[in-house]
Amino acid sequence: MRIVDLLNISRKETPLFYRRVYTAQAVFESPRGRAEKDVQFTVEHLPVGGVEIQVDRIENLDYPLIPVVRELKTYIAALDKKGSLP
Repeated sequence: MRIVDLLNISRKETPLFYRRVYTAQAVFESPRGRAEKDVQFTVEHLPVGGVEIQVDRIENLDYPLIPVVRELKTYIAALDKKGSLP
């Protein structure tokens, strides 16, 4: 399973400036075909430096969750590093 794209990324307002919560539609590609699922994730800047990414919610998916979450975190980290997240 690989992540093709994150569509309709929107940022939720939070009272903490170092924590950003997003919702989006993730486009997954697997041997079974493509699927679009709603996801929610958090990007948090740690006090000692670095960034922690958490995938909070993924709509029902017919695939093992751990590899999907790992791929999503890698994809989100790349988007954050490029400055592509709102």
